[in-house]
Amino acid sequence: MIKVALCDDIIDYNKKMESYIEKYGNENHVEVKITSYGSGSQLLLNYQKRKFDVIFLDVSMPEMDGFETAEEIRKSDPDVSIVFCTSYYTITNAGKGFEVAAEDFLSKPLLYRKVENILNKIYKKKLLNAEEKLFLKCHDGLITLQLSDIIYIQTENKILILHTIHGDVQSSQRMSELEKRLSKKQFYRCHNSYMVNFDYVEGVKQESVLIKNKNQKLKAIPVSKYKKEGFMRALALYVGKCEN
Repeated sequence: MIKVALCDDIIDYNKKMESYIEKYGNENHVEVKITSYGSGSQLLLNYQKRKFDVIFLDVSMPEMDGFETAEEIRKSDPDVSIVFCTSYYTITNAGKGFEVAAEDFLSKPLLYRKVENILNKIYKKKLLNAEEKLFLKCHDGLITLQLSDIIYIQTENKILILHTIHGDVQSSQRMSELEKRLSKKQFYRCHNSYMVNFDYVEGVKQESVLIKNKNQKLKAIPVSKYKKEGFMRALALYVGKCEN
């Protein structure tokens, strides 16, 4: 998954970028999560460390410009990739971008191919820094999955089904085996038949957790009443780590 923030006071630019990023996700089978903001102050008000992989930030905005916004972000988050979008690229802008360790500059009007190139770099960087891969037994040998690609895991008729952003994968391994391997990661077994990846959790409703599936639709996964307290505690800890 690539988590993207868009920040531009002109709504049409945000909408154009949203369409580009969604196109990139569809063409490359990459899950994308987009959050749009209309000002630097609005972005900062809602900013959480590790919430985004990349921020596309307009340079010219009223009240607080893109460079001022980036300076504030860098006080708490040295890792997020920042890409400035501007109609006027100057040497001064380049210097300010260097000061906040900007990933790149995009010239307006925005072109899809340039956005695509930047997203490719961001995604490759994320994969290089990704958590360990998961090796699974399947009917014809072994399969390798990135943990970040797994949305949730389910057992059905004694078959283990891993629901991923690329589709479903079946394995002959036991849920208990994966629980031991993944319990210290961002996964939690919320029900005897289900284990979820906290990175895809959109909310909790009564006795279920809402997960965004590969089609960007919400799916309710049951949470056992015996596991709910532990699940909520683990989810709170995970959210806390993402915010710090």
